[in-house]
Amino acid sequence: MKYSNENRNPRILDTSALVHDPKSLLAYNDDIYICLTVLEELDSLKERLDKSVSADARIVIRMLEDIINGHSAEEMEAGIPLPSTETAKRGRLFIGIDTQLDFAKELKHSIGSDADNRIINYALHMQHELKQNVTIVSRDINMRLKARTIGVHAEDVLVDNQFSDIDMLYSGVQAFKGDLFDRIESDKDFKLTGEVYKFPVSLFNDEVQANMYWYDDVGHIGLITEVADDSVYTKLLTRQQEKIWGISPKNHRQTIALNQLTDPFYDLNIILGPAGSGKTFLAIAAGLHQVLETKKYKKIVVVRSRDFMDDDPGFLPGDLTEKSLPLLAGVTDALISLHTAGDIDEKSTRATVEHIIDRANIEFTSMAYFRGRSIDDAVLIIDEAQNMTRAQMKGMLSRGGRNCRTIVLGNLSQIDDRFVTPASSGASAAVNIYRHYEKGSILIFDEVERSSLAEFTEKNM
Repeated sequence: MKYSNENRNPRILDTSALVHDPKSLLAYNDDIYICLTVLEELDSLKERLDKSVSADARIVIRMLEDIINGHSAEEMEAGIPLPSTETAKRGRLFIGIDTQLDFAKELKHSIGSDADNRIINYALHMQHELKQNVTIVSRDINMRLKARTIGVHAEDVLVDNQFSDIDMLYSGVQAFKGDLFDRIESDKDFKLTGEVYKFPVSLFNDEVQANMYWYDDVGHIGLITEVADDSVYTKLLTRQQEKIWGISPKNHRQTIALNQLTDPFYDLNIILGPAGSGKTFLAIAAGLHQVLETKKYKKIVVVRSRDFMDDDPGFLPGDLTEKSLPLLAGVTDALISLHTAGDIDEKSTRATVEHIIDRANIEFTSMAYFRGRSIDDAVLIIDEAQNMTRAQMKGMLSRGGRNCRTIVLGNLSQIDDRFVTPASSGASAAVNIYRHYEKGSILIFDEVERSSLAEFTEKNM
């Protein structure tokens, strides 16, 4: 069952909701309240013998710490803004002290869990304080029934509580309806030199910054080079994007991605987005182009985040490449797609791909063997980065040596590691930190190009 976000009540989250899905902290448009009783229960749950429950409790505690860290008690009482983007506006997080509240008359002689009664009592108290309805979010059916009986709305955790990258993070791009140039009232100082244009800063969203891109419906694409108090300076990209390793972009964001992936100014490209949006395909094409055609780099090094940075690859048969290849099927699939032409049979295609792997000196390796390495003269592609912790991401991004381009790819809605959430993912941390890195680019895809089934799955599963 799906619950609509039309319910604009502040939410009181209970322990079961948070442990069931730590992402509940970021699932609502409006204010979130967590009382001291819930924090005490989380603290006791983190030591539970049931590792599943204790792990989830620890994730929630870490997420809360990341949000609260650096804020005073007064600021917590006033509400700490939850992370928001242009497409996902969120309210504030309040930490409330419920342990000193007198029980409402409806609960004074209530039986059952003392903690549940205290949380419901806190919800009643906030309802009176705020002079509006609040909603308790709980997995406990009995608690929800009890809350409704005494006049507090209650609901289950959102079943469709899934985050896309674009909901959580700085996207690196802004889309405009129509023709952006039609929004200019005067052409005075409009074009400065060459392809540099000046626009009023009021046209852009709050995230506007240097190295951000924009595009409009008629096909203009620009790179923002400077943001001043009143103006945004932007360089227009050429309308006709040249083919990269024989492929042409299918939409505006793919055009931007290929521009970023081949621009010699950047040494870090972070590209996130849904499955089927072309992340790996474009990264491989750009890598081959720069190794074999422009010869800027000497090799491509590919790793995948699910591939044991903190674990030993064990006794899988074969050498390191043979051990890693099964984990890197997405990359080899991209190579096959790039080099499949007409009616050439599968055997010929695979022979071509093997030849390309050899020519481009493509190295498939494990994160377990990256400590101490320095990658020089290479394109380093980190695939499935959504599963990485912040520490793992730091370890990988510090491996780039002389003349190394690092490409980070991921999809926050497909996290496979139960100890990583969209908010705690190393990919999220990388976007938030490296958006301020002068030689880094960020891009979040919002379209699926793989198939109608892939697009439907991304939107509805």
